[in-house]
Amino acid sequence: MRQLLVVSDMLSRLCAGVARLGSWLILPLILVIVYDVVTRKIVFIQQWVMNSWLYEYISPTKLQEAEWHLHAMIFLMAYALAYLNSAHVRVDLWREKQSERRRGWVELICILIFALPFCGVLVYEAWQFVMNAYVQGEGSSALTGIPHRWVIKSFLLLGVSLLVLALLATLARLVIFLFGPQALRPEALARLGMVQQPADENARDSAEVQ
Repeated sequence: MRQLLVVSDMLSRLCAGVARLGSWLILPLILVIVYDVVTRKIVFIQQWVMNSWLYEYISPTKLQEAEWHLHAMIFLMAYALAYLNSAHVRVDLWREKQSERRRGWVELICILIFALPFCGVLVYEAWQFVMNAYVQGEGSSALTGIPHRWVIKSFLLLGVSLLVLALLATLARLVIFLFGPQALRPEALARLGMVQQPADENARDSAEVQ
């Protein structure tokens, strides 16, 4: 059981590492948005770019598509960590009033019956999505848009795969919390933000830091 907890921590750190890497994409996203806004207001800059060799790389169409792509990449790289930290929205009045063990059972059942099978379908479809774009040489529908759409589409496959790892890490922790040795159950619970009562948020934050 201890090894299972160690493996779950490794998967969690992998998801956190990818999310931190993705967070750096906020900087180019800010730069693209600022540049796009400024050049719309200062027309002579836009005209100069359009008449120079830079237009091939920073045309308005490419910049707008880059904004969409960067938003998607940031979201997909951080989604698994958001689940692990229970940062996504949950609207379930019945569940909020239940004990930690009952919450754990609900989470375990939902992961096994709904989440993992659904993510399995998503992984398969995302792989087909990427391969079709690669084989067909799919690019932007705009003549001056960003080519090689398979690159951005591959982040869908990455994001869903990371979510599967996050679900497996949570599943391992739930097994320890519900069925494992009494000594390990508090450690597993400290890593289960979606199961803890609101009063245990400080313990959850400490566990994530460790």
